[in-house]
Amino acid sequence: MASNSMKTTALRTLRTKLTSATKPTFSPILAKNRGITGTTRKSTSLDSTTSSQPRTPFLPRDFDGSFPVSFSKPRLATTSSFNALINSLTTSLTTTSSPHLPTLTRLLHSYDSSSLSDWQKYAHANPNKQYTRNLVAEVPGIFNLLMLVWTPGKESKVHDHAASHCLMKIMKGELKETRWVTPEGGARTAEEMDVEGVREYRRGKVAYMCDDLGLHSIANPSATEYAISLHLYTPPNAAMHGCHIFDPLTGVKTHVAPGAYDSVGGVVNPSA
Repeated sequence: MASNSMKTTALRTLRTKLTSATKPTFSPILAKNRGITGTTRKSTSLDSTTSSQPRTPFLPRDFDGSFPVSFSKPRLATTSSFNALINSLTTSLTTTSSPHLPTLTRLLHSYDSSSLSDWQKYAHANPNKQYTRNLVAEVPGIFNLLMLVWTPGKESKVHDHAASHCLMKIMKGELKETRWVTPEGGARTAEEMDVEGVREYRRGKVAYMCDDLGLHSIANPSATEYAISLHLYTPPNAAMHGCHIFDPLTGVKTHVAPGAYDSVGGVVNPSA
């Protein structure tokens, strides 16, 4: 009897260990990236100015619906090639002492943006603005990744890049870049600024800009179609300290403070 009792006890102990060993656990990365569904009020479709649809953003788990929202070392579940791009950019920028521009350029260039479903939740348009600035991801002090949606026929101001590196990839449509010579001493009076050159970029093109190359303005040359571009800024100086815009007719520069994002992680900012 004692022998049978010992066998029964041993079997129960083994069964308990097996049960606990197979109990499912949740990955911290997946837990952080469970989506919060938001409706894109004021946003428009990539191909139409009338439609809107629900988006499912990747946001911090403790998101309470208020803005601004900050991301810390984003690691998205690799369910799409766009998420894989974000993870690769994050890894490159957080594991090196300084940005390795050839690597960043290669990563952006190799991404195929033809699958709109991978990234369209970040592309919120506003026909009342020249363009919208939509935060995709950021690591404070290291980089931010923005998706800009350009209204047909609209153009940015002539601006600098606040001593940052800027990489721009065309996701949809076409954009025209005008590069300007930086006025000596930062300002000139009653003199038009000199144009260094004009470049046109189609979908898939990656361009680089920094203050050493001068100033630029970006325009959507299409009268009917929105254009979409992905911008990587490292470090994100403009988001922290603002930048300067320039009057092309006089060369006078004006400091512009950091502005609110039009959306964060796919969720529209109602106060932007």
